[in-house]
Amino acid sequence: MMKKILLILILITSIINSMTAQKTIEIIATSDIHGAILPVDIVMGKDSIPSLAHISTYLKMQRNLSDREILLVDNGDYLQGNPVVYYYNFINKQDIHIGAEAFNDLGYDCMGIGNHDFEGGHEVYDKFRSDLNCPILGANVIDNATGKPYFQPYEIFERCGKKIAVLGISTPATPTWIPETLISGLEFQDMIEAAKYWVPIIKEKEKPDVLIGLLHSGIDFNFNYQDSTTYKNENASYLVAKQVDGFDVIIAGHDHQGHNIRMKNNFGNEVIIVAPTSVAKDFCSIEINFIGDKKEIKTHIYSTYSLGIDYSFLKKYDAKLYEIEEYFLEPLGVITENISAVEGLFMNDVITNLIHAVQLEATGAEISFAAPLSASSKIHKGTQKRRDLFKLYRFDNFLYCMEFSGKEILDILEFSYWQWFNQMTSKNDYLIRYKDTKSDKLKKFPATFTPPYNYESAGGIIYTVDVSKPKGERITIISMANGDKFELDKTYKVAVNSYRGTGGGKHLTEGTGIAQEKLKDRITYVSEYDIKYYIGEWLKKHSPYTPNTNSKNWKIEPESWYKAAYNREINLFY
Repeated sequence: MMKKILLILILITSIINSMTAQKTIEIIATSDIHGAILPVDIVMGKDSIPSLAHISTYLKMQRNLSDREILLVDNGDYLQGNPVVYYYNFINKQDIHIGAEAFNDLGYDCMGIGNHDFEGGHEVYDKFRSDLNCPILGANVIDNATGKPYFQPYEIFERCGKKIAVLGISTPATPTWIPETLISGLEFQDMIEAAKYWVPIIKEKEKPDVLIGLLHSGIDFNFNYQDSTTYKNENASYLVAKQVDGFDVIIAGHDHQGHNIRMKNNFGNEVIIVAPTSVAKDFCSIEINFIGDKKEIKTHIYSTYSLGIDYSFLKKYDAKLYEIEEYFLEPLGVITENISAVEGLFMNDVITNLIHAVQLEATGAEISFAAPLSASSKIHKGTQKRRDLFKLYRFDNFLYCMEFSGKEILDILEFSYWQWFNQMTSKNDYLIRYKDTKSDKLKKFPATFTPPYNYESAGGIIYTVDVSKPKGERITIISMANGDKFELDKTYKVAVNSYRGTGGGKHLTEGTGIAQEKLKDRITYVSEYDIKYYIGEWLKKHSPYTPNTNSKNWKIEPESWYKAAYNREINLFY
C-alpha cells in the first residue's frame, strides 16, 4: 500500500515539475534598423555604433538557455539610412544583399515591410526578398495584377508546443512619400481594414495560441494633421489595437519613439503595444508563459549599448566592409570653409543653398524647394569624400521637376513657414515653433512643431518672411533671383525631392489645395539616381567650392526680433 502511495506521489511530483519547468517563449523584435548591420560608422569614420553585431550577442546568450525557445522578427525600415545598405541597393547589385545575408546568419524568422524598404524600387526589394531565407510579411500591400497581397500576409510558428501567428501590416502612407515608379503595381490598404479582414481568417483557420501584430506604424494617430477617423492613417498601431480584437501583442515601429504600454481595447481585452526606437539602439523582448489556459506576457526594451560586439558575426563581413569603405572613401571635391547644418533651422544657410544649386542645375528648373535634413551634421573644410554626402543629404530621395503656378509657390512657402516659425509679438518670443515651450522641455529636447525636414525654403527667387504676421500673410516674393518679375499667374518649373513631390509633409496638398492623386500630373522629370549622386557630381564639377555666406535670397523680418531670438535659441540645438 505504501509503495502505491509513494508511486502516486512521485507521479504527481513529476507532473508538477513538468508544469513548472514549462519553457518560456521569447519573441525578440527589432525595428527601424536603417542599415545598422555592422558596428562601424562609415560616415564619421568611427567604430562601435549600435548594430546587429551587438544584438547577435544577446541572441546567442538567449539561444543557449534551456528554459526558452526564441522567435526572432523584424518590423521593417531595414534597407535605408546607412552606407552599408546603400552600397548594396545601388552599387553592388549582383551579390547577395548584405541585409539579407545578415538576417539569414542571425536566423530571423520573419520580417515586416517598412516604407523605407521600398525606396530602392522593385529591383532592390524583390531581389532582397529572394535572397532572404525567411518570409516578408505585408498583408495590406496589394498586387494590383492579382488583387492579393504582394507579400505573405502572415506566418505561423510553433514554439514550446504552442502556435504563434504573426500578421504583418505596413503604413499605408508610403505612396505619399516615394515615387510611384518604385512601387508600381502596388496598392496600400488601410491598416484597420486589413487587420479586420485577416484576424478572423487567422483565428478561424489557424486557431493560434498567440497572435502577434507586426505593424510598421507609429501610435500617434494625430500626427501630421490626422485623427482617429483619418482613412489610411499613417500611425495606426494604437487604432488597430483598440478596434480589432484578438491581438495579444502589437509590435509597432516607424516613429522611432519606443513604446511599452498595456491598454484595454474596445472589447475589454488587454493588448500590449511594444516598439524599439531606431538604428539598433535597442530591441524588444516579449516573454510568454502559459499557466493553464492563461497567458502571462512580459515585455522589455533592452539597450544594445550594454552588449558587447559578437566578433564572430562581424568577422564574416570583413571583406564586404573593406569593399564598402573603399567606395565611400573616394574623393569628390574640396569645400573651403567649415559649415554647420544647425544654421538651417534658423536662417538661409549654405548647406540648403548648396542643395538648391544642385537641384536647379540637375533639372534646369527655375525654382527649387529644399529643407535641412539634419540639425547635427558638420562639414569640415577640405576634401570631401563620397561618405560625406550622407552628412549633406541623409535620405535616399530622388529628384523631381514639377510645374506650379506662382500662386501655388507662394502658398507652399506660406504653409512651410507657418509650420517652421512661431508668430512673434516681440523680440522676447520664440522664433522656432515648438510643440512645448516649457523651459524644462526645451532644455531636455527642443521638439519642434514639425520635423526640420519640413522646413522648406526656396531657391531661385528673392523673398522675405515676416514672422510678426499670421499664417498666409508672411511671405513677400520680390522677384526671381536674376531680377526678373515673379508672377502669380505664371507657371514655373520647380525642383523638389521625391518625398515632397509625392505629398510628403502636405506642403503640396494642404498648402495649395492640389488633390493628392493629381500631384503626379505635375511631374515633368524624375531623376535616374538619388539626390546624393547629383550632389557628388556637382562637387566634382564645382571644386573647390567656397560657400557664399553673403548670398541670401531670403531673410526674416523684423530683423532685430529675429536676431534676439536666434541668439537665445541656437544654444538649444548644440
